[in-house]
Amino acid sequence: MNKKKLLPLCILAGVVVVLALLLALLSIFGSDAEEDTGIPLFSVSSDSLTTIAYQDGDNDVSLTKGDDGVWTLDSDTLLPIDQDVVSELADNITGMTALRELSEDADVGSMGFATPEMSISLTAGEDSYTLTVGDQNSMTDSYYARLSEDGPVYTISTSNLSSLCKTPRQLYKAQAITDFESSDITALTLETGTETLSFTLDDETWTLDSDPDYALDQDDVKRMVNTICSLESQWSITQPGADSEYGLDTPNAIVTVTSEDGSTVRCVFGTTSAEDSGVAYMTASTADGVVYEIDSNHLTAFAQTKDALKAETPETAEEATDTSD
Repeated sequence: MNKKKLLPLCILAGVVVVLALLLALLSIFGSDAEEDTGIPLFSVSSDSLTTIAYQDGDNDVSLTKGDDGVWTLDSDTLLPIDQDVVSELADNITGMTALRELSEDADVGSMGFATPEMSISLTAGEDSYTLTVGDQNSMTDSYYARLSEDGPVYTISTSNLSSLCKTPRQLYKAQAITDFESSDITALTLETGTETLSFTLDDETWTLDSDPDYALDQDDVKRMVNTICSLESQWSITQPGADSEYGLDTPNAIVTVTSEDGSTVRCVFGTTSAEDSGVAYMTASTADGVVYEIDSNHLTAFAQTKDALKAETPETAEEATDTSD
């Protein structure tokens, strides 16, 4: 083979070697970049936390973990708290990392620590930590933060802090009003202020106690049963005011259900909230001294009368058609 033919092959071989070396370097530095997870801020595990507190423009929340491992809200220890939500919150806080540490000659006085946007305090045994978050740097989409007054200053990604400070409502655990299944219910009583209707399940058919031959709309009665058995609270008012504040002194409906083992649950439904028509108030015999907020749409299931519960028969359907004509 002459030199003219050999030269291009040598150049090609050199290019292949260079590309292989570049690929190896990219692999090494690329893996280092993937392992670069930022600067850890808290040298503590989420499981070891005993208190969590945070403040921002909208929240001032303190949580304490008891000896039983259950988190409670300090401002309302009776409020049901979703333990999974708090555990996730603890993981997110203790797992926070900084983007970078600023130099010692950084102008700390201009970073907003005097009037912080947020502060987060943790306790784990005898160790305590407080992270103060100052102003946002819009150029880098990050916040300035520091763990002590004279400690180093970090920048933290805005995404790490957004939605971190949860409101008590976001920490709330919805409560099932009863532990009954619909199939457990054998009797139901509906009091509406104008009449009282009692129903009994007889061989899988609901009948009206005062008029057993009355043709009941089975779906409407089942809807009342299903509503009670699937009802969940949206909020618990653990220290309620007078019944009149919630319309419970003149309720829209009082519903009592009886299960096949004879146990009962009594639910009293008040008015809708003046601030939010989508919310209604109720109490249940399963939780004395607590007023629940529920979805106001549930009230429609109990807006019934004897006449409204009458099943549509072929005769009444024909009458309705004739009337419309």
